[in-house]
Amino acid sequence: MVSSTLPLHMYIRPLIVEDAKQVSMLETQGFPQNERASPEIINYRLTACPELCSGLLIREFDEDTKEVKQENLIGHILGTKIPKNTSNPNKTFITLESMGKAHSEPSDTIGIHSLVISPNYQKKNLATLLLTDHIQKLSNQEVGKKIVIIAHEPLVPFYERVGFKVAGENKDVAKDAQFASTKWLDMVRELVKEEYEN
Repeated sequence: MVSSTLPLHMYIRPLIVEDAKQVSMLETQGFPQNERASPEIINYRLTACPELCSGLLIREFDEDTKEVKQENLIGHILGTKIPKNTSNPNKTFITLESMGKAHSEPSDTIGIHSLVISPNYQKKNLATLLLTDHIQKLSNQEVGKKIVIIAHEPLVPFYERVGFKVAGENKDVAKDAQFASTKWLDMVRELVKEEYEN
């Protein structure tokens, strides 16, 4: 059952290198070992392209001083710009190579490598909130033309609800033994800047 009660003092902001430890802990909670980003790759992404990485945090306040005591990361998105497929630029998707230390600033394709919410905060639509916010920011900042992901088949309906479309099975990832046990699907969503009327 999905709860409509959202945590107090929750907000979204770009991630920075200082968040790497909490990001790594969330990756460990959210993904099996063969699918999670290593601390080295997390540091690379937060250094190379922090504007493509978002965090969902909760602030804790000191009761006496009312100052922020601590920020707890309860969800994150890690992204990079995917190097163009030189043989077919319209077919640029996540590859094994792009899942490592790879970021191509000239590319117009953003790859989301992980979207995770802490198990303590799941079933509250927070993944939808975080992903929708991320898409809106990327669209309005015009940092790329599309977002691509690879998804397990059971997660396809979730991504379709926020505008992603299935583009086919990801054959590159399926070649690797650590990912071969399950079917991975390429999904894509165009980034369209919102036009506001005066």
